[in-house]
Amino acid sequence: MAELARAANVDVSTVSRALSDSPLVKPETKAHVKSVAEDLGYQINVAARNLRRQSTQTLGIVVPIDPARGQTISDPFYLEMVGAISNAAAKRDYDLLLTIPQSDEKIAENRLLRSGKVDGLIVIGQAGRAERLNALASNTDRVVVWGGQMEDARYTIVGSDNVDGGRTAVRHLLASGRKRILFIGDTDLPEVALRYQGLTKAFEEKRLKHDRQLVLPLSFGAVNAIRDVADLIRSGAKFDAVFAASDVLAIAAIHAIKGEGRSVPEDISVIGYDNVGQAATSAPPLTTVDQNIALGGELLVDLLIKKIRGEKVTSRLTPTELIIRKSTI
Repeated sequence: MAELARAANVDVSTVSRALSDSPLVKPETKAHVKSVAEDLGYQINVAARNLRRQSTQTLGIVVPIDPARGQTISDPFYLEMVGAISNAAAKRDYDLLLTIPQSDEKIAENRLLRSGKVDGLIVIGQAGRAERLNALASNTDRVVVWGGQMEDARYTIVGSDNVDGGRTAVRHLLASGRKRILFIGDTDLPEVALRYQGLTKAFEEKRLKHDRQLVLPLSFGAVNAIRDVADLIRSGAKFDAVFAASDVLAIAAIHAIKGEGRSVPEDISVIGYDNVGQAATSAPPLTTVDQNIALGGELLVDLLIKKIRGEKVTSRLTPTELIIRKSTI
């Protein structure tokens, strides 16, 4: 650094501040120092810097998938969320460490934090883990969770406005004349319960009541979703629309409906949730609720870094938007 200071004709402290992007250094001085550093091939000693700061400059991501339910890291939602978090972390000069717990008994969150490998944790999903996450929040404030808003949660949550998303989706179906709406999703999961709550609100606005018999409780990773929807059709269940708690479930429903000789959307309209990439390329292209995954990744990283710095933060919701495509009329 002293050599770089001599070459740039500035103080060592100015070099340090310029390379740290400090607002105390004029923009033209920063540009000059960085240009000289590039010419000299100067590299910051990251290990030494982190030791001095008592920071790893690394954030942990815990993806608590459940293989028993058919969930894998290749699920489009997980891939897009991890990608959004990665982009947000990179912009803030943070690395990521991804871990996938093999069972609920292995406390990956505590292990990562105690190991000193990460400065804080982002947990994607809260299914069946609310009590454990509350216990974790009692021990540390360096955790942010992607999930549904829960009144008894003691941890910071980032998630979409699931109630509004569900209500918007079902309003669209009701407006097109569809009233026998099959809801696909496990309402024991916080996010799914909120999406179903949005469905019931849309029905109540029309002074209607949703038939609880038209709820197919499939988890996000349901490997037999096509079979289960097909079985429901064969059983004689009458429905003219589907609102699925995820795009993956919605696309599976489309395959089942077409496999049973029905058409989408003429016979049965279908709406999903997430707006993952493959929603636009399904056949027909899927109408879905966009929960702004990119913004979600930004908020997760931003709030966690603020927590690491000791700042107070509050839970945040991302806005939802109905993306209308050809799977609905």
